[in-house]
Amino acid sequence: MKTSPKLSCHIRPARAADLANLLALENLSFTGERLNERRMRHWINASNGILLVANATASPGQLLGYCLAFTRKNSTVVRAYSLAIAPKARGMGLGGKLLERAAKKGKQQGCTHIRLEVAKGNISAIALYKKLHYVSFASIPDYYEDGQDAWRMHNVL
Repeated sequence: MKTSPKLSCHIRPARAADLANLLALENLSFTGERLNERRMRHWINASNGILLVANATASPGQLLGYCLAFTRKNSTVVRAYSLAIAPKARGMGLGGKLLERAAKKGKQQGCTHIRLEVAKGNISAIALYKKLHYVSFASIPDYYEDGQDAWRMHNVL
């Protein structure tokens, strides 16, 4: 049986000093529909934003991943908007840790569900979400700018 290496990291809210590293990870992780500097700065400071970063414990300046989620006034749903993991940290459980921490923050703010969209072709992300007990409840054709279809998934908090 193959085991994943252990990852030692610290998860915390993003801060302004993380902006350059967040943008670098964004550009490394996505080919389209990227968050630009203005939007990323907005989410670092937004009162309804949950922007968490994971740093390597041994090297605190090294960003291993981030998760962006947000809440809306008068809604019980927290929306997981973006999840990015540095290539060298993939397959070590960090995406699940970040997503679970964002869900916990949403629950602390009174949310009862977490919702996300994922490209139907993103098999590894779909496997992660299913492992975390997310359920597909809608198919969205032509959701992404490149024409990919998406699943809308949710989980009870």
